[in-house]
Amino acid sequence: MSFSKFKYPLRVFYSDDYAVGEGLETVTKSKLLAEMIKEGRVPRVELVAPKLATEEELMLIHSPDYIQRVLNGETQLGECPRGQVGKVTRGQGEMSGRDAVAPLPINKLVRSVLATTGGMRDATKEALRNGRSGSFSSGLHHARTDAGMGFCTFNGLALAALEALKKVKSVGILDLDAHCGGGTADILKSDKRVRLADVSVCSYDSWTPTAKSRHFIEVVAKPKSYLATVEVALKSLEGVEFLIYNAGMDTHERAGGLKGITLEIIQEREMRVVEWARAQNVPIVFALAGGYTWSGLTLKEVAELHLETVRAFVS
Repeated sequence: MSFSKFKYPLRVFYSDDYAVGEGLETVTKSKLLAEMIKEGRVPRVELVAPKLATEEELMLIHSPDYIQRVLNGETQLGECPRGQVGKVTRGQGEMSGRDAVAPLPINKLVRSVLATTGGMRDATKEALRNGRSGSFSSGLHHARTDAGMGFCTFNGLALAALEALKKVKSVGILDLDAHCGGGTADILKSDKRVRLADVSVCSYDSWTPTAKSRHFIEVVAKPKSYLATVEVALKSLEGVEFLIYNAGMDTHERAGGLKGITLEIIQEREMRVVEWARAQNVPIVFALAGGYTWSGLTLKEVAELHLETVRAFVS
């Protein structure tokens, strides 16, 4: 199914399993966003509960030992590796020093990451049928083959790519989170069917391209060049048959990102991504990705930012 054949409603995947009480934004903001959708803040959107990701599916993207450690509660979910904990600093490429989500009940956390990972798989199936879809999933792109990192446990972007490749010959992953998607690169950059385009404002989890024709990565230092760099990234993806969009809002100056990246820039970015998919006539699926309160926004305001992605997809 191509983008141009899309029929309303826009089906977005979410269930109560995504949100786990209190804790990091990764496991809390989706509930607020879902409530906004139910209130009719964006018309013609239907929330659909996904099936949990299975152990067999996880083995396509992660090592058996790592999967078992997560499922058995033997590792901190979304843990940050040694030497990578500290205040967010673009120059040093660091993330937040807050604990991931370890104090919360491990069974609820495991169910949460299985749901958000499964949500990306089901959203991909929906986009293949109906042109576009999304999942209120966060905590994906830092997870690598054998470890979690940067509040990410299982890499639902990688699973979505492999799901799409059952029906198409090539997939692009556009990662516009504030931080680089080194986990996705670790899993997929050797796959010649996958193109990676990564535009960040922080060098945390940076990765080295190994194929110029399939890999693009740029860390933006000046807000005036941000949208132009996004355009270059999109151009590098021309020709793919399916697009996975990691729509991070932590690039926003008050959601953890770069001073000067305003709401207007975020809105323009979302519209450009959707217009690109329309022009290329390729199915597209989104994930929420990052968006945090540590630069002054409330959790509701962070959710409001993520609503811009949904609005663009409905347009």
